[in-house]
Amino acid sequence: MNAAVNTSAAHSAREQVKDLSDVPSFPAVYAAALDPRAARGRGRGEPVLPTIAYRVRQVRIDAERARDFDHLMGGPATDLVHPGVLHVLAFPVSLALMARRDFPFALLGLVHLRNQVLQHRPVRVGELVDVECRVRDLRPHRKGRTFEAVSTILGADGEIIATDVSTYLAKGDAPSPEPSTPDTVPTDGGTPTERRAFEAPTPTGRWSLPADAGRRYAAVSGDVNPIHMSALSAKTFGFPKAIAHGMYTASRAFTESRVDLSRPLRWDVSFDAPVTLPGTVLVAYEDVRDAGTVRCVGWRAGRGDKGPRRCFEVEVTTLDR
Repeated sequence: MNAAVNTSAAHSAREQVKDLSDVPSFPAVYAAALDPRAARGRGRGEPVLPTIAYRVRQVRIDAERARDFDHLMGGPATDLVHPGVLHVLAFPVSLALMARRDFPFALLGLVHLRNQVLQHRPVRVGELVDVECRVRDLRPHRKGRTFEAVSTILGADGEIIATDVSTYLAKGDAPSPEPSTPDTVPTDGGTPTERRAFEAPTPTGRWSLPADAGRRYAAVSGDVNPIHMSALSAKTFGFPKAIAHGMYTASRAFTESRVDLSRPLRWDVSFDAPVTLPGTVLVAYEDVRDAGTVRCVGWRAGRGDKGPRRCFEVEVTTLDR
């Protein structure tokens, strides 16, 4: 992992921003996460998120990566950057922050629950941007704790181009503010809400994902998390099969929504169940034109006594300038 070149105060009296010389490589991040020394001290006392941000300046949005990303998602290459490219640009920086020895949770045990990208203007291939990543908002959850990893993409003059907020679950014991029953499920804030069975809509499309879908996305994004690479490597982390990257399914749904990339937008994603590879995903799109929104839900068909299982839900809203 690249060494920091300087440290400066930022955002609050407590937070420090550490400038990295380059975007960390995924293999280096995962190697750091697997280092036994990274686990020392975890699980002792109340978890506390580190008050430090990582920043990388002058990161170029590579034309070849943007082109390959567009093609992998089933769209034509354009001069305007898919927001999924912004996510993969910043992702290794946020992972490096979560692989620190003072981070209270194991990186490879985290579950990606939600993602939101707010993009204020179009981004062009070849632009130079700054990337800042920090973690915040640690909260109790019925299965452990959640927190947000926030990546900010800034232009040359310091303008905020986009903000990418990923919500993660760290599984483990956590106090529950209110007891739950079989018919209720607490939200992240702890207030129970009614649990409802997923009712699959009429599908408008079907994705047949090959066994190498994870490796193909990794070749473009750089994300070589073992749970996505093969059934053999996924079994090491408790999965019976490899699972698709969540942001691959979200980015493909974004592309198929045919969003106008020349306008500001908001891209909301929630993940419910993993998509195993190889596998088939049914999708349904709903165009809410009055709201400038396209919704997509993806699910696995039911088998035997089991009903359909929702895997993800995507909502893309075009915003006024």
